[in-house]
Amino acid sequence: MMRVPRHFPPFIVALVAILLAVPGPSRSDTSAAKAAPGKEPIKWRSIASGNAEAKKSGKPVLYFFTAAWCEPCHLLAAQVFAIPELAAQIERDFVPIEVADRARETGRNSPEMLALADRYRLRGFPTLVVSRPGLATNVTLEGWESRGRSFEFLKTAKKRFLDLEKKEH
Repeated sequence: MMRVPRHFPPFIVALVAILLAVPGPSRSDTSAAKAAPGKEPIKWRSIASGNAEAKKSGKPVLYFFTAAWCEPCHLLAAQVFAIPELAAQIERDFVPIEVADRARETGRNSPEMLALADRYRLRGFPTLVVSRPGLATNVTLEGWESRGRSFEFLKTAKKRFLDLEKKEH
């Protein structure tokens, strides 16, 4: 016959009381929860309007090659682009342009999308490219490895691109 203790040792009661008293982060306190559900706080531009804005502002472009069917693209959007602090940095440092593959939905892609895919030798989705309109010089992150890898790329991409651009001109 198994005996069930009628009381818990005092140290367990104290430990449970401490754990219950210490507040942890609530879901509403996390950065991801501050973003609107399903919406990125980045204002993605079309290829034409983004390229025009980049030429006028002098900012490099962040091209986001994506596709509706691409699950890693959705991970990048939800785990990286939806974080308000990072979205603000992207808006500050780059002109963000979404370059969407529509071949599965419509059977073809726009000539602008195909030209960019060719210029930057697109091999898959998602791909992030920092460059300037009309230039082949760029820094690129292909695929989805992790949230941390994407953060690191986005935090250093502008400086790396500007350094590369200086070397080539």
